[in-house]
Amino acid sequence: MNANSEITKDENDKEVDMVSTGSKNESEEIQKEMEKDQAPQEQPQAQANQSPTNSYPKWLLDMGRTADWWSLWIGLFSFCLVFAVIYTVLSPSLDDATEEEVIQYKKYVMPQPQSWKQNPLDAWNVYGIVGTLLLLIVLFSQYLVALKCMGKLGQGDKQMSTINYAKGFAVMSALALLAFWIGRNAWCAKNGLGYAVLSILLGMLMANLPCVELPTWLLHVAKDGEFFIKCSLVLLAVEFSVIGQFGWQSFLVSWIGSPLALVAGFLVGTRLFKMDADLALLVAVGATWCGATAISAVGAVLGSKTSDISTSISVVAFFTVIFTFVQAYVAIWTGMNDRVAGAWIGGSVDQTGNVVASAAIVSEEAAEVAAIVKMVLNSGLGILATVIAFWWQVRDQRQQAVSGSTDSDNDVETPGTSCDDNKTKIERKPISLLILWEKFPKFILGYALCSGILTGVVPVMAETEAAAIMGAMGTLNKWWFAVAFVGIGLGTNVKKLWEAAYASGVIKLYLVANTFDILLALGLAYAVF
Repeated sequence: MNANSEITKDENDKEVDMVSTGSKNESEEIQKEMEKDQAPQEQPQAQANQSPTNSYPKWLLDMGRTADWWSLWIGLFSFCLVFAVIYTVLSPSLDDATEEEVIQYKKYVMPQPQSWKQNPLDAWNVYGIVGTLLLLIVLFSQYLVALKCMGKLGQGDKQMSTINYAKGFAVMSALALLAFWIGRNAWCAKNGLGYAVLSILLGMLMANLPCVELPTWLLHVAKDGEFFIKCSLVLLAVEFSVIGQFGWQSFLVSWIGSPLALVAGFLVGTRLFKMDADLALLVAVGATWCGATAISAVGAVLGSKTSDISTSISVVAFFTVIFTFVQAYVAIWTGMNDRVAGAWIGGSVDQTGNVVASAAIVSEEAAEVAAIVKMVLNSGLGILATVIAFWWQVRDQRQQAVSGSTDSDNDVETPGTSCDDNKTKIERKPISLLILWEKFPKFILGYALCSGILTGVVPVMAETEAAAIMGAMGTLNKWWFAVAFVGIGLGTNVKKLWEAAYASGVIKLYLVANTFDILLALGLAYAVF
């Protein structure tokens, strides 16, 4: 019995060992199979992580895939396009051409509708029709390339096809063209109804028609109005030496009165009316500098909401039409000197077209002085945007630093001090230059670069070429602005706009800031003219 039991026990032990050994072998084989199955999945992932695109630094990749950088590239391409048009289109010889032909070349070398009085067809010739169509196609091509590089083209829920983008841009371009066309009418030009106001009005009219719902593809493109504005701001570049040719009196009225009124308006808006800082700054800039153009430029710098931009532009445009006539007739009824009246109107009326229209009511001399003062003021818009960009980013960082310090102090008590001490004594964090650079509007780099190029090349050019280049830049800038303003109008609900304007204090702030601007400009005009 004992011997048999021992034999049986040994056999059982061997079977257990065989079973355990087999289990181990099977588990090892299963583990190997799992590793084989995982290996092909891990390899592509590793290859993806080592793809050529990911090997580049983020700042370099952002230069080709962010809207901020693409506004710079499109602006620079548009700047080059101006020179291409100037040297492609045959210019008239100064010896053979009449003075009228030379003036027409300077003004209309960049395709656009011409001035007309009664017959709208007088605004067009073959060059204007064909050139305008080609120009709008080129603008859309730039926009399409930017969309492709930014990854916005596709068939997904958050993307649109090329056809839909083309349809949206075509509708907005058609409305911009119509606004440009109507704005060239002699009566409209005389009364300050230029392309900017008409573009917004046409967009708002289309968006607020009863029983009409705008298609999604049109609204999607309309939202890029701010992007178009950024693209066009590079074309505000000026030749710096020209600024000094307008006389010190113009500088005093423009660059002292308007900045003081701007600061005063901003402080009243933020401290007295308790408005948001960005909205208060938009209204103050529009009331004291140059209307819709200034609001668009500063709004792009601040990253303002489209609704704030459209509200500010609409309020400023509405009251500008009123002040265009009020200030002119006040100057006449009070017997104001023509040069003083011109400087006053040039320094305080918004929009260049409205300035000329208002001063022309007084006299031809007043119109000349007003145009010069307004030109000096407009030439400083790029500098103003640059200053605001730096100040706004530094302000934003300091507010974030103070907020972060306050939160940490409230949560953690520093040894040896009380909680009250921590709340009142906040350590200011240093300003990060890297964050400043990331948030800095890149189109301002294009403005500085193009201004430097103009400063170097314009003085050595022939007079006709130089005048044609500056005129073409202004026209191309207006085309971008017109399309952008149509987009702003399409995204505006009139009822909500005026409700928001009244409730947010935009109307009150405009009237206050504009009053500051009017009084300062009047005092300076009497002092130096």
